[in-house]
Amino acid sequence: MGRSFYEWLWPLVRWTPAELGHALGLLALRAPLRLGGDAVDDPFEWRGHRLRNRIGIAAGLDKDAVALRGLAGLGVGFIEVGTVLARPHRGNEERPRMRRLERERALWNRLGFPSAGAARVRDRIARTPLPDVALAMNVAPHPLTVRSAEHEPGFAARARAELFETARLLHPWAACFVLNLSSPNTPGLRRQLEGAGFAEELVAPLAAELARLDASARRLAPTLLLVKLPPEDADGKRLDVDGLARLVRPLLAPGSCDGFIASNTSLALARTLVPRPEGEPPGGISGAPLRPLALEVMRALAELAPRHLRVGVGGVMEPGDAVALAAAGAHLVELYTGLVYRGPRFAGLCAEALRRGRSNGDGVSRTPA
Repeated sequence: MGRSFYEWLWPLVRWTPAELGHALGLLALRAPLRLGGDAVDDPFEWRGHRLRNRIGIAAGLDKDAVALRGLAGLGVGFIEVGTVLARPHRGNEERPRMRRLERERALWNRLGFPSAGAARVRDRIARTPLPDVALAMNVAPHPLTVRSAEHEPGFAARARAELFETARLLHPWAACFVLNLSSPNTPGLRRQLEGAGFAEELVAPLAAELARLDASARRLAPTLLLVKLPPEDADGKRLDVDGLARLVRPLLAPGSCDGFIASNTSLALARTLVPRPEGEPPGGISGAPLRPLALEVMRALAELAPRHLRVGVGGVMEPGDAVALAAAGAHLVELYTGLVYRGPRFAGLCAEALRRGRSNGDGVSRTPA
């Protein structure tokens, strides 16, 4: 196979600052060019939702739904948009907010939830019909709301109101919502995930609101709710099975979430690979260094939540890494950093590897029980 257009372009892209390169990549995806190959046919169905294959785009790649048609053209089965906030947010002000670590095949970011806001994202999605690709909406409380939680009462009520508003705006196009309280780039956010009553105060009410919206819209397939998990606790300590169980078990009750995405970026790796001045947020690392953590969390999650939908993400830099995540217990696999380094054909290669892995009996997870 000859070199792809992306492979020719990469030597130029790598000399641009990472955040500018990301913006240029999204711009290229908006152009009327076919960058990926044909979609691999490897259907997956769960609770009435049918995907054409098991590979998806992770949250963070297209936060504001500006390049959905181009991403769908990469041959994926689903795209996770966001993180989307109820109202606009510029993210962390200090630059740089992204950095490529080419030697480690990793990305560092401390973007801090930049978002155009749910209303603008809704308008863009409404103008972009995607009949063959499912959309997941990654949502979170606004960072200003999270910051207020440390010194003001009523955090849960304000967070619920924001999540409900975002859900109402995006529900018509969403097969799934993903609640993201595990990003390391909003101070205090992971503390909320670890807090007592999290399931009762945020997850179960959001699940009930989605069920209400489904009933109002007379949907046959329910809108799914997933929770995105971190690879470590709020202090950056690696999650062991007991630590993960403390997060997950309260969310397994009926009326809570339908599944989990594991895992988010690592602040412990960021402290090691991109040292920051004392007191500054360390950011998070994705890419190859995250792979062992993502696999470890997925293996534990498969034991803790055998009947829930499990989506693996983190460190997928080769097609074999997607197969390894699936063998660890992931039903679906998402890409982000691997696409940055490998280019648009990478999604199809991973989808084909998963299809082959299932036919060869390589331990790749099948439909949940």
